Amino acid sequence: SPSPGLERPQVVAHVQQALSYTLFDCKWVPRSARLLCLGSAARGTGLLQLYELRGGRLALLREIEKAKPIKCGTFGATSLQQRYLATGDFGGNLNIWNLEAPEIPVYSVKGHKEIINSIDGVGGLGIGEGAPEIVTGSRDGTVKVWDPRQKDTPVANMEPAQGESKRDCWTVAFGNAYNQEERVVCAGYDNGDIKLFDLKTMSLRWETNIKNGV
Repeated sequence: SPSPGLERPQVVAHVQQALSYTLFDCKWVPRSARLLCLGSAARGTGLLQLYELRGGRLALLREIEKAKPIKCGTFGATSLQQRYLATGDFGGNLNIWNLEAPEIPVYSVKGHKEIINSIDGVGGLGIGEGAPEIVTGSRDGTVKVWDPRQKDTPVANMEPAQGESKRDCWTVAFGNAYNQEERVVCAGYDNGDIKLFDLKTMSLRWETNIKNGV
């Protein structure tokens, strides 16, 4: 029989890395031994660090500094060939970066009036059918869906109804993308609201409140 304590799932630290800045998000680069750390430097700029896992340690390959702190990132709307990273920052900007040439974004839009808290992508990496799209959720209370092939204007904008108070959107996620037409976005808010938006009918499919921030 197993030793006492071993029957429960174990979390084992494989590699540890101390960072000198505030880390907000971490993403594996698809099909690689590389990972990205996204965050904010002490002086209020954004930092993006690219590491590679090498024989039990993390080797820093590149450090990129940007004007605004970077809150979140996703590879979900890109192909495995490109592996472009989409990020949301404290200035409300959605940027897409080619990590091989990260000086200037390949796509950039002032997406929100306030910080972008959460981001997700679909239609890339062989995950989900349909067009590549990115969803962003912001402190300004709106959830927006972007097609990187279209400049400046979101393809969907979910915002509070007239008379409703603005809620801080903490998290967003795509789902239901099993064919070319179907796609939904789930959003969680600071007051415990969970909302499921149907992008096919452009309507609110379902909502609930769980009393605690999501």
